[in-house]
This record gives sequence, structure tokens and C-alpha cells, in this order.
Amino acid sequence: MIMFYSKARGFTLLELLIAISMLVIVLTTLYGSYRSILTRNPWIENEIQTQEMARTCLNQMLADLGSAYVVPFSEYKPPQSSDAPNPYRMLAENHSTGKKTFPWLSFSSLFHLRLGDRRQQDIAHIAYYVHPLPNGAFVLRRSETLYPYPPFKENPADPVLCKDIRSLSYTFYDSKGKDYQVWDSDSSDYGRETPAAIHITMELEARQGTTLKMETGLVFPAFRAGNTRKR
Repeated sequence: MIMFYSKARGFTLLELLIAISMLVIVLTTLYGSYRSILTRNPWIENEIQTQEMARTCLNQMLADLGSAYVVPFSEYKPPQSSDAPNPYRMLAENHSTGKKTFPWLSFSSLFHLRLGDRRQQDIAHIAYYVHPLPNGAFVLRRSETLYPYPPFKENPADPVLCKDIRSLSYTFYDSKGKDYQVWDSDSSDYGRETPAAIHITMELEARQGTTLKMETGLVFPAFRAGNTRKR
């Protein structure tokens, strides 16, 4: 019987370590070159920053709205004409600013940033409004106040959620799925309900005349629904 012996052998541990080290060096060099190309292109860098800004803005809005405070119908008392505005109502209106029209949204929320010495369970009054800048651009600002709630007033010191706003829209859905562009939870036109869901569409100015469109939505964990809506 003839026997054949193979001279083939595997790699030693040292050879594997050398090969892995060389691969890491090559990949690191390629990644560095790729990153260098991106950072040296101002248009690409600006696009990345714009997307991150828009994503951060929408995440903040979802956090605020996801903790919206709702007075249930069992405790809710419809306001009289002589009553002060209800601080816990959800109100969305269209406001003209800087020769353009943008929606203005206010509501109360258990999520707030300016705690200071206040307790976490305090209810904040939050408002989103678009503010024009001297250069003609628009920014989305976030107003937050804790009890006692002062009358709302635009404040240049309010934090900017997003810059270069071109358009902004809210679509509200009631408990039956009907959509609205504005809302007033104290109005009988809306059955004194709060919306069951919201869809947010935001368009930002980008470089070279382009725009960036971002959308998100939220089903409210709690909402006030009734059967007193006007038909």
C-alpha cells in the first residue's frame, strides 16, 4: 500500500496576529481617508449637521408630547366666558410671523427641562413657536414655564430647537381618526377633547437651494375623548 504525506500546514498564531495587525492598519487608513473626505466637503458636513439637528428637535418634541398632561372628562370643567384661560388645554393655531405663517402649539406636560429646585412631577406649560431672525431665517423655539404660569410671551432667550425652518405643520387626529390642522381642547367645536394622535412635518433650508424634510408622529398615551362634538 502506497501512502502519501501532505506537506500542507496551518497558520501559526504569530502569522495570524501579523495578518490581523496588517488588516487593522489598512482599515484604519481607509476609514481615516473616508472621514477626511467627508469633513473636507462643507456641503456634506452641513447636511450631516442639519439632519442631526432635525432629529434632535423631533426627539425633544416627542418627549414633550409623549408626557402631555390631560385632564380627564370626569374632572374637566368647561370654561365660562369670564374664566381665565385654561393652563392645561392643548391649543394649536396658525400665526403670521416675518411675512410667513407657521403653526403655534401650546400644551402642558410632565416632561420639563428647567427643574431647578422643583419636583419632577410638576406640570410644565410648553409652547413651540417659530421666530424670525434679522437675516430673514426662521428658528423654532421652545418655551417652558412652571406654575404659576405667566401669560405666554415670545422671548429671544427661549432655547432654539431647530434652525433654518422653511415650513412646519401639525396634523391632529381625534378619537375617530378625523384629521385637523388646528386644535383647541377647550372648544366645543372639538368636543372639548384632546387629540388622540399627532403627525409633525418639518422642512428645513439646506445648502445650494435644497431642502430637508423630516416627519414623525405620536399616538398620545392618554387623551380626553367625549361625545359632545359639534356636527
